[in-house]
Amino acid sequence: MGEELEKTMDISLHNTLRRLLLSVTILLCVFTTLWADEEPQPVPEETMLMFVGEETKVLSIASRREQSAWQAPAIARVLNRNELRDRGAFTLSNALKNIPGFYAAQKEWGTQPYLRGIPNSVLFLYDTVPVGSEMTKFIHQLDHDLSLWSVKRVEMVNGPASVLWGPDAFAGIVNVVPMTGKDLDGVEAGVLYQGPGGHLGFFANAGCDQGLWNGFLSVSGRRGEEDDRPFGIVRFQGDGSAPLSPEERFGEGLPGESKYLEVYGNFSYDDWLNLSARMSYNDRPYAMISGEGSASWGESRGSPFGYVKVEAKRPFARNSALKFTGFYSELQYEHDVIDWSQTQEERTTYAELVYDRSMMAGTAIFTGGFSYREKSVQNAPLWQGYLPGYLESNNPAFFPIIFQESYDSRLWSIFGQFHKTIDDFNMFAGLRHDMHDDFEDQTSLSAGIGWSPSSSWRYKLMGGTAYRTPFARQLYEEGNPDLEEIRSLNMQIAWEKPRRMGFSATGFCQWLEDHVMEDPYAGISLPNEQKIHGLELEGHYSPSPSLKIEGNVTLLENRGSDETYRYLDSIEIDDEGNIVKVYDTKTYPYDLGADSLFNVMVTWQPMPGVILHARTGYAASRSLIYPRDDAFEIVSVSGEWLVDLGAVIRDVPFPGADLDLSVKNLTDNSYQTPGTYDLMEGPSITVQAVLRVTF
Repeated sequence: MGEELEKTMDISLHNTLRRLLLSVTILLCVFTTLWADEEPQPVPEETMLMFVGEETKVLSIASRREQSAWQAPAIARVLNRNELRDRGAFTLSNALKNIPGFYAAQKEWGTQPYLRGIPNSVLFLYDTVPVGSEMTKFIHQLDHDLSLWSVKRVEMVNGPASVLWGPDAFAGIVNVVPMTGKDLDGVEAGVLYQGPGGHLGFFANAGCDQGLWNGFLSVSGRRGEEDDRPFGIVRFQGDGSAPLSPEERFGEGLPGESKYLEVYGNFSYDDWLNLSARMSYNDRPYAMISGEGSASWGESRGSPFGYVKVEAKRPFARNSALKFTGFYSELQYEHDVIDWSQTQEERTTYAELVYDRSMMAGTAIFTGGFSYREKSVQNAPLWQGYLPGYLESNNPAFFPIIFQESYDSRLWSIFGQFHKTIDDFNMFAGLRHDMHDDFEDQTSLSAGIGWSPSSSWRYKLMGGTAYRTPFARQLYEEGNPDLEEIRSLNMQIAWEKPRRMGFSATGFCQWLEDHVMEDPYAGISLPNEQKIHGLELEGHYSPSPSLKIEGNVTLLENRGSDETYRYLDSIEIDDEGNIVKVYDTKTYPYDLGADSLFNVMVTWQPMPGVILHARTGYAASRSLIYPRDDAFEIVSVSGEWLVDLGAVIRDVPFPGADLDLSVKNLTDNSYQTPGTYDLMEGPSITVQAVLRVTF
């Protein structure tokens, strides 16, 4: 009875939230039409760019224009270039693991991101161009496949952001903002060494600012060993008619070296034309181990990615502007398993027109537009069955079943967001309607209010909805699936004393509907519902100008039924010689990642030219499920306590040269963490030294 009552209350709250968001959106749009200014009015720049105590921390993803994270209509955060460098963040996952709500789970092939308890739910952008994939939700550029050497800042929003950024801005959004010629007028170059693994790397940035135009170019690369675990199965296919005999499959294999290369450039003319392009190549080999059958084999993943983007902006007087954005991107996903080699391609064409207008003496802003996106997916792989089961010696005859699917999808969208400031209050509402050619059309909503009774206090209350595009396996197995939906409600209280201290507390609740998980053991789960609520606390204190202490805590809890999977259990041959597929179902507990996270960071400048940084982080225990065991075993691992250290020493060994040193996982380099099929060792202690020179 209690569960039925709780479910009824949740449905009622969902409907109330939807009606509230829709009503506020309609009222604000009507208000905009009736009270729009006749004459152009300038937008007061100081209201958009001032950040209490730290005016350089601006972001653009919350409302499509630069504003402070303090004032943004979102739970927003920014890491600038100096912070990334001081903390020794040489990958995006290194940078994000210090952010409340974000958990970076280590897998054999890289990092799996969780945000507020939802895996693979973040829309990652590079210069506002998506770098993820529609083929699978497991492709992320969070490690060395995305270089931070040319990055100006990293912008983050916790909570749905689909109104302005479309499908897949689900649990949040991260935008990597590269430098331009205005940020670097000269040349910066460096070399690095990282151990263990013998990593060698380089980077070179060159910028030119000529006033009317500016340009920027960056090249970086590295190579080294990331996995030194040996594996035993080195061949399997044979002549292609039947697998090799079990005794012929085994040998001695090692993953080998990973390789990364990236080139990025941009050009701007007179603030109205911007051109940019990025190309990256990567190849990461690793070992896979299945403890259930003691099988081990080698794999490698590569996701070469490139795009070309053009932006053009046309101002109208001083209060409005029209902006066009178009890009073409191409992702090649290369996945090698033992002696299988698969290459899939995903091409995206995107065009968008946005109108931006300030009104009511600069106290109101309207942003609206429409967009078109076309995707072409070629040869998306659909593995059937449990891979380690095929590799065992008791399978002398069957190959894993792999289908490859190709499809196109098109999406038209229209969207708008309105901001209004009245005294100490800042209200906003937004609406987006997505018109898919293959799925049911969907409408995303957002609305909220902010209140600043003084320059030190800020209150935010906001809610929103978003939808997630189905991935290839969903389309194959479900035909025309319902889109996964999230409803989110956020409340934040923040206090800031300029340059001394500050804190914030954010409570949130998320409702997931038609939630589907992609799982290596069993394909995909049946649509499910989950309710996730949590608390994010963060603060900072500077007892002196040379010392800063920061900390944050994330606590999560979920309610909902277990995930249910229908998977290919075995293949049998009947009396007539026909192949018969036998299916079964299993249920898994929902995977929150880590339900509690904790970080403390200290940055100290003991003398001019020397900056020291220390970080202690904790992630709660996690579980690995062995679903093929008769006992359906669940193994838990203890929580992780990790310590990172970093130092930046300027003008060493000569003027104009800087030395950056960092040590990761200093104290706990033998902990275990859930891998894909078995527990695996967490990353060992890592030391990196970077020598950079600025000309």
